[in-house]
Amino acid sequence: MHVLSARGRFGDEARYEEVGATELEIARCGALDVAARIGVPVLTEDTGLRVGALGGGPGVRAGRYLKAHGRAGLLRELAGCEDRRAAIISAVAYATPNGECMVYEHRVPGQITRQERWTPGLPDWIAPTEKSVYGGGYNAIFVPNGEARTLAEIPPVEALDWGYREPNFVALLRALGYA
Repeated sequence: MHVLSARGRFGDEARYEEVGATELEIARCGALDVAARIGVPVLTEDTGLRVGALGGGPGVRAGRYLKAHGRAGLLRELAGCEDRRAAIISAVAYATPNGECMVYEHRVPGQITRQERWTPGLPDWIAPTEKSVYGGGYNAIFVPNGEARTLAEIPPVEALDWGYREPNFVALLRALGYA
């Protein structure tokens, strides 16, 4: 199996509209759309953050919310809220040009902290860094159930136990016969 960045290889042809009300719908629609247009199998992933006290928001628009308000904006919205239950949801879709599609979804339930916490020196896909203030997305304010640390305080190898994307990729690799 050879994996390439569709955007790197096909440029704007690999872009797609985020269509759907759930992470699963967005990943599925995006994969089917791009695979049909560029003529090769495509894998897409969509992640959302659902916060109970915010009626499930920011939901599938979590990335846009983060860029507009930052983690601090979410913490301000939750100021004074005792109910801090949340879940990070990831969906992965693999589609072929002929319309076959496999979709996997994984949810990690947890809590939103009252302040940001992260371990300095971790890569920016896990935690904020000097170069990437939004590094790690919501990891610096999300504690998975059964853990005391935020996802941005957990070292990479340990973090696999709490990963929201990894179980989907493992399931897909197994379905494709690679694991």
